[in-house]
Amino acid sequence: MNKVLKVCLCFFLIFLALIIFVPLIWTLSTSFKTPEEITSLPITFLPKNIFNLDNYIHIFAYSAFGRYLLNSFIVSGITVVVSLIVASLAGFGFAKYNFPGKDIVFFAILAILMVPFQAITVPLYLWSIRFRLIDTYQGLAMPGLVSAFGIFLMRGAIESIPNDYLDAARIDGASELRIYWRIILPSVKGSLAALAIIKFLWTWTSFFWPLIITSTDKVKVVTLGLADYTNMYFVEYNFAMAASIISIIPLMVIFIFFQKWVVKAMILSGMKG
Repeated sequence: MNKVLKVCLCFFLIFLALIIFVPLIWTLSTSFKTPEEITSLPITFLPKNIFNLDNYIHIFAYSAFGRYLLNSFIVSGITVVVSLIVASLAGFGFAKYNFPGKDIVFFAILAILMVPFQAITVPLYLWSIRFRLIDTYQGLAMPGLVSAFGIFLMRGAIESIPNDYLDAARIDGASELRIYWRIILPSVKGSLAALAIIKFLWTWTSFFWPLIITSTDKVKVVTLGLADYTNMYFVEYNFAMAASIISIIPLMVIFIFFQKWVVKAMILSGMKG
């Protein structure tokens, strides 16, 4: 009976894998097709020429898609670095220090997690206009620089560090900043890595805020670049699929080389929902 269950489970998992990967494989196949092949009947799964790179060449030669990729890397990098610094410092403060109103402030931060981003879009946009952040990297990165989820995550991770380590360092004359740098950060590097992956994924796939804050191609990100191939009259599927494959390569690289932290990040990000 156990063998039958294992075989059934194996086939079930294979079926789920097909559901997940077939759309990706279809996207990859379509990215090598010509417009005529895409619209021809009967539908063909494989392109006639699997080495047809015209679609990939076109999106870089005749559009600013390369610039969009660079902008996404810049914005994601700024967001990850700043949010890690802010979240770890705030988490250190909430976990290891006592000050008036500490619990109230922390629960106020947690309450931010329950506020949908769309509810604060208008004031954020007005601030962006006031401080001249429209069409700037700073404006694109602004909503992700301070992460309530990141503070919550880092507070929990830093609380697990024994206070004896910190007290011993203070007796040896270490400053609070040195304790943060030499003891706190190395002790929570797993949580930092998971938070960095979460922030990168959230920023890289963000569409709503970049759509609002950008009005020119100067700082347009990759998600907006993908939308350029769709309009009210027709969809350039061949270019859209090629651009989609290019845009997910960084995410695939992260998954391949950081599988351990990706799994942890997915578990932790589920807490946000």
